[in-house]
Amino acid sequence: MHYKEAIRLVLCQSSANYRRPETFENKMTYPLPPFSTVIGAIHKACGYTETHEMDVSIQGRYGSMNRRVYRDYNFLNSTFDDRGILVKMTNESMLSTAFVKVAEAKKQGSSFEKNADIKVYDQEFLAEYQDLKRKGREVQILKNEKLKPELERLKEEKKKLSAQRKQMNKLSPEFESVKRQEEDIRDKIAETEKQFSEYEKNVFSIPYSHFRVLTTSIKQYEILSDVELIIHIAADDRKTLEDIYENVYNITSLGRSEDFVEVKEAAWVTLRGCEEELETAYPAYLAIENVRKQKVLTKDKGMSRQVIGTKYAIPKLYTIGENGQRIFEKKKVLYASGYVISDIEEGDGIYVDRLEDGKYYIVNFV
Repeated sequence: MHYKEAIRLVLCQSSANYRRPETFENKMTYPLPPFSTVIGAIHKACGYTETHEMDVSIQGRYGSMNRRVYRDYNFLNSTFDDRGILVKMTNESMLSTAFVKVAEAKKQGSSFEKNADIKVYDQEFLAEYQDLKRKGREVQILKNEKLKPELERLKEEKKKLSAQRKQMNKLSPEFESVKRQEEDIRDKIAETEKQFSEYEKNVFSIPYSHFRVLTTSIKQYEILSDVELIIHIAADDRKTLEDIYENVYNITSLGRSEDFVEVKEAAWVTLRGCEEELETAYPAYLAIENVRKQKVLTKDKGMSRQVIGTKYAIPKLYTIGENGQRIFEKKKVLYASGYVISDIEEGDGIYVDRLEDGKYYIVNFV
C-alpha cells in the first residue's frame, strides 16, 4: 500500500464566483475553484514570490447557484467626443481607476466639445476638456502647416548631401565638409522636434490622458451559495507544507476579493492507497486519464460503468510569456459526483484520507 503526506483544509464560503475566463456577458463560474485559484491563494497567504510546486485535490459542494445583475464599466481606448460618459481620472498617474463624471452623451450625434445633447455633471471639468480640444486643433494646425514642412525640407536637404557624399573621395576636404553639413542638419532636425515637443507639453498642462470615456452595460454573475470545500495539498518539499500549515488562516478569499473564506479545519494527514471499492461523498475534479483508465466508475443498478460529468480544462500553474502575459498550464479534468474508485495503483494520484469517525475523503491529485 502506498502513502502520501498532505494537508487537509476544510473551507466554507457564503458565496463565490470562480470565474471561467472565456465568459464575458454572463460571468459563468466553475463548480469548484480552479487549481490556479487555490494555489494562488496559498502563495499569497505564505508570502511566496516564486512558484512552489504542489499537487492539489479539490472537492466540495454548494447549496444553490443564482445570477446577480451588475453594471459593468469599460474604459474606451480613445477619448470619443460623441458617446458614453466623459470622466476625469482622479489619479494623474493612471494607476487608479477612480474618476469623476464630467458629462454623459444622451444620443447619437452628441458632442462634449460643442455642448450638444449632453447631460453635464461638472461644468468646470467640462470646460477643461473643451479647452483641451481647442488647443489640440491649434497644435495640429501648427504641426501640419509649419513643423512638417520644415522637417521635410531639412530631411530632403540632408538626403541630397548624403547622396553627394557617397560620390566623393573619403579622404578629400569636400567629403568632410559635406559630412559636417549633414551632422548640422541632423542636429537641427532633433532641435526642431525637441522645441515643438516642449511647446506642446507647455500648451497641454493638463494631458488628454486625464480625460477618458467609459461605457456601461448590464451583465450577470453566476453566484454559488453555501459553498463547502475539502482541499488536500501535497508537496515534495516538506518546508512548503509547513509554510502552508502555519499560514492557512491568512487565506481570506477564493474567487473574487469579496468571496471571503472561513477556514473550518487545517490538519496534517497521511493519505493511503486503497484496495477496496469506495464511493465518494463529494463532487470533485478527476484527472481525465483516470476516467479513461476506468480508475473511477459510477454505479448503475449494481453495474459499474464509466463515470459521466462535465469536462473542463482547468488552469493550474503559469509561466510569463514574452509580452508579459500569464500562460497557464491547463489540466483536463472531469467534474463528477457519485463515483466509486476501483483498482487503484501507485502513480494514479488517488488516495484515501480516513477520518477517526470512520468517514473518509477520496483524494484526487491533479
